[in-house]
Amino acid sequence: MEWQAEYSVGIDTIDRQHKEILGYINRLNDALDGKDRWNVSHYLLIQVDAFIKVHFAVEEALLEIIAYPDLAAHKLGHQDIIDHIADLKLRAVREDISGELVQFLRDWFIGHVLESDRAYGKYIVAREQGTPP
Repeated sequence: MEWQAEYSVGIDTIDRQHKEILGYINRLNDALDGKDRWNVSHYLLIQVDAFIKVHFAVEEALLEIIAYPDLAAHKLGHQDIIDHIADLKLRAVREDISGELVQFLRDWFIGHVLESDRAYGKYIVAREQGTPP
């Protein structure tokens, strides 16, 4: 999965983090296709989980600073993802969920970026330009 211009939210730090998450998803997909599936993929799943949590903390801090009106809903969406990834991590130890795992992360990434993150990106850009969000 390649980075697309449409994924940009217009905030450099967030866009760099999104690119990093996409890189983890791609490396996880590659590992699941390789010989060392379990140990490499499990390590990468732990890494992407940790990075996503950091990314969510950065987003939430930014949105709190700017008093984003949909912050509560955005946080709930983050918690749902954290909970789902925790479930996937537990299941990945017991069973082969490789196809489901990568597909979930890809779907989440595209949905998260194109919907909720682009919404706050537009809000921030409008505030910076002095136009009502």
